[in-house]
Amino acid sequence: MSILDAISRRALLRAAGGLAASALPGTGWAQQTGQPPQPIQRRFPFAGQDLLVLSDGHLVVPTRMLAGNVPSAEVTSYLTRHGLGPDRVDFDINVALLQIGNEYVLIDAGAGGTWVPTAGQLADSLEAAGIKPEAIGKVVVTHAHPDHIWGLIDELDNSLRFPNAQYLVSAREFEFWTSAEAARYRGPIEGIAAGARRVLTAIAERTRRIRPDSEIVPGLVAIDTAGHTPGHISLLLTSGSDKLLLTADAVQNNHLALAHPDWQPGADMDGFRAAASRRRLLDLAATDQLKVLCYHIPFPGLGRIERRGSAFLWAAEA
Repeated sequence: MSILDAISRRALLRAAGGLAASALPGTGWAQQTGQPPQPIQRRFPFAGQDLLVLSDGHLVVPTRMLAGNVPSAEVTSYLTRHGLGPDRVDFDINVALLQIGNEYVLIDAGAGGTWVPTAGQLADSLEAAGIKPEAIGKVVVTHAHPDHIWGLIDELDNSLRFPNAQYLVSAREFEFWTSAEAARYRGPIEGIAAGARRVLTAIAERTRRIRPDSEIVPGLVAIDTAGHTPGHISLLLTSGSDKLLLTADAVQNNHLALAHPDWQPGADMDGFRAAASRRRLLDLAATDQLKVLCYHIPFPGLGRIERRGSAFLWAAEA
């Protein structure tokens, strides 16, 4: 399945419009009610400070997007055995707010209020947590898909939601989405590319372009996990003996992505490279017994990765 099919805004909106009103029992996924998951913010201790996870709502994802390199019947069979699907699942949107020294560092910014009706709750979640947008010192952009960057811009007047922040973006990611190549996209991805270009252009003057495998903020290292997008990064936060791995979309869900890390989600722009990045990241998390925060795993998305033969298992934080 191509990226053109995978992240079609119209497909997601159609899916959201046909959403069932009842939850799927025993799944551990966000309830498929069309409403943002609750609670909208959670605090966890980390290295003597607070780790805050903020909900931006969720996406309703057609199951055909979960794996494009295996027969759809195999995907459906797996989901059915685990009480999921058969047509749609929810991806929660978990935005991390880190306190590094005396500075707030936001990891991605959610979907904003115009992409899908089930997302765009970050501003409310920040308000509920008592954090003013002006207090955010840095925003790290893991990649430029709508559910990660459209929340950077106020949809009413195109102003920056975090006016005092510096924006840290992978140089490869920035260059790709602002390139002539991306501007030539047509079809469903045309709006995705145009949105990425609009947001990245708006923050350009306040952006520092970073390189993977480097420390971008004291204690925060960018990890090259390209494949989902050309310049996708994940992050490793270290403070003393405490470590936290933030996967972004290198790990997109807690079922297929771990049990079948080589299955290629339709939203991965380079499926083979993304699968290699995902397996490498999962292996790191399991081997080093890292605490892990995932962007799309059920809220609050905090847990650990356990090895199961050649596959992996998600263990949610209690």
